[in-house]
Amino acid sequence: AAVSSSSYGYFGGGSPNSDTIDRIDFSNETTSPVTATLSQGRSGLAAVSSSSYGYFGGGYTTPPQTYYDTIDRIDFSNETTSTPGNNLPQEREFLAAVSSSSYGYFGGGQNPAESPSYSDTIDRIDFSNETTSAPGNNLSQARYELAAVSSSSYGYFGGGYFSPPPTSVGTIDRLDFSNETTSPVTAILPQDRSLLAGTSSSSYGYFGGGKENATFRNTVDRIDFSNETTSVPDNNLSSFRYSFATVSSSSYGYFGGGRPASGETVDIVE
Repeated sequence: AAVSSSSYGYFGGGSPNSDTIDRIDFSNETTSPVTATLSQGRSGLAAVSSSSYGYFGGGYTTPPQTYYDTIDRIDFSNETTSTPGNNLPQEREFLAAVSSSSYGYFGGGQNPAESPSYSDTIDRIDFSNETTSAPGNNLSQARYELAAVSSSSYGYFGGGYFSPPPTSVGTIDRLDFSNETTSPVTAILPQDRSLLAGTSSSSYGYFGGGKENATFRNTVDRIDFSNETTSVPDNNLSSFRYSFATVSSSSYGYFGGGRPASGETVDIVE
């Protein structure tokens, strides 16, 4: 999963059971490892950012298969990590997350130890005091392996995996930051897919990569925040891959890592 400050992007965790955090410098696009690590090595996590901190939540390790509700915090001012002590209300993996100026929202995911295993829940972290809660307005469809993008007013959760029957979907749900209500967007992703990643500019959100059941994707789909229509800009990722993360600067979005690529590729969307 990944978070962004105004100057850097931080990619944290991943498979197999990694606690590492890597940094990309937006000014010159150089990358380097951060000394601090996550409190637990895990993959399938999600992350949100405030102006001062990044928060990595959820995920799993294997073997044995263990699911987490842990939230780790990275301080952008000194790149130290800590655990605020307020975790997600439920343990889950392969969730997605968006941020407003005041809150971070973790949506969807799964915990195979529970029934039903797929979640439609949206959990909230309050950036002012780092408490967590469930606002009570959930996704229209329980699913995991989804991605999310955000404008200044709304968060959009797109794609994912749904069962039964087991299938990738193109659904987009909107979270209104002003009142925390959720609703499905009329437009859907041009391609049904799961294990994709999303990055945002001030005007558009971009969903890239993933796979539709057994078919890998390198496509980048775009949602226009002004009218909530979707389209395909026709500039794709450099490789077909899934299970990766994204960060955004003021000018660029960066898609980093993933499978089945080597995990060292970074793509830029301007």
